[in-house]
Amino acid sequence: MSLFRYLLPLPLLALLPFANATAQTKSFLGAGGMVRLSHASNLTPTRNFAGRALMNSGWRQMWDGKPVGRGVGIVRFWQVAKPTDGQGQVTEMIQVGFSRSTAVVATCGTQGMNSGSGRRLPDRMLGGHRWTAYANGDAGMSQQVSAINLRSVINGACYTIDRITYTTKAAPPPPRTAPTQAVAAAKMDAILATIKVGRRR
Repeated sequence: MSLFRYLLPLPLLALLPFANATAQTKSFLGAGGMVRLSHASNLTPTRNFAGRALMNSGWRQMWDGKPVGRGVGIVRFWQVAKPTDGQGQVTEMIQVGFSRSTAVVATCGTQGMNSGSGRRLPDRMLGGHRWTAYANGDAGMSQQVSAINLRSVINGACYTIDRITYTTKAAPPPPRTAPTQAVAAAKMDAILATIKVGRRR
């Protein structure tokens, strides 16, 4: 049960556009210019990766702020929302990290990705690169996490993208001003669609 305390679930890439087509967007540049993306202006990029652990140990599954696997967290976006079924609260999240560790790069896309409930998905093209994709998820008594985990070796480093949804049925309801789960998920999926890794050409 304690394993799921800080986790987060995930809809597939079905809601790519923002719920509000007129919403303003901002650009994010990280990892020394290696990672570029766009995000809704009402979302704040953070490098605070504390308190979020996902199933298997190590940053490959989900960067949790610990130096496991010598990974580096680049950016995280998250939003608390009203769950579709109206009970508890849900957090929609996306985060990006990387590692230049020789051991990590050698097993990028395999080691740590195939958990007991994980399954391999077809490779995905994103930002001009091919990414290995896995679906992972698990559930506790009142909590559920699901994630799409993407991995790719680019310019000698193993890059990770985790698109995560975490539902807590026993949690108090989110503030009245919180968006619906569909809106929050659409914002995270829209970020995912814009991610580009590598130097500009």
